[in-house]
Amino acid sequence: MTTSTPPPRDTASLVARLGDGVAAYDLELLARRQLSPSMVAVTFSGSLQALDPSPGNDLMIDIPDETGMPFRRRYTVRSFDHHARTVELWIHTASGGPGSRWALDAPIGSHVEAIGPRGKVVLDELADWHLFAGDLSFLPAAYAMGEAIDPPGQAIFLFEIDDEADALTPSLDEMVGVTVGFIERGTRAHNDPTGLLRGFESLELPDDLGHYYLGGELKVVNALKTAIRERGVDDALIDAKPYWRQGVANLPHGEPDKS
Repeated sequence: MTTSTPPPRDTASLVARLGDGVAAYDLELLARRQLSPSMVAVTFSGSLQALDPSPGNDLMIDIPDETGMPFRRRYTVRSFDHHARTVELWIHTASGGPGSRWALDAPIGSHVEAIGPRGKVVLDELADWHLFAGDLSFLPAAYAMGEAIDPPGQAIFLFEIDDEADALTPSLDEMVGVTVGFIERGTRAHNDPTGLLRGFESLELPDDLGHYYLGGELKVVNALKTAIRERGVDDALIDAKPYWRQGVANLPHGEPDKS
């Protein structure tokens, strides 16, 4: 029986494998803002003149860990100021894992390595309207893409939250139609798709060309994708990205274990 060898995870190998436009950056933590009970914004500076992220792209952060075991986590570029050479990430911290603890506790002035930009899910510029659905781990990417919609487009956001104080809203062009819906999870498990499925079923979607973007817990994302397919939507119009998996730690490179 043969066993496959995992690809190397050192910085040089990752940059080479991720392709053109990807680089490694040394980032210094400048500021932290608590946006809601479950979401924190962290702002970094660095020699970022070569960084050119598309809305929805992320950075792979080398998280310092007290155990000494190296691992990386991926966080969406919420905003980027090329002139000031600063980048802001919104990080969902409810999991309480090492990435969350780092986002909440890393000292101002500390440094981390970031690799990027990366990510294949980007805004479909041919779509007349866009539906973004999932949990708060997907909200930063959804809002970054939604705020990039050119008028007169339309954005529909559907998110499940644990706390009504987590109902953060986006800032879109006033000429873009916006619908934002939040579903309170209540006692449902985080991998229970019932709430979002009911919310999706209640939506009256436009008749013209739309694109669907899904992100969050693996089981929930898969259930939403199935429900959309059952409406006759072609896979080319669905971008589904599991960010995590209930009860299973993400792999060292940041992806959830899908086995």
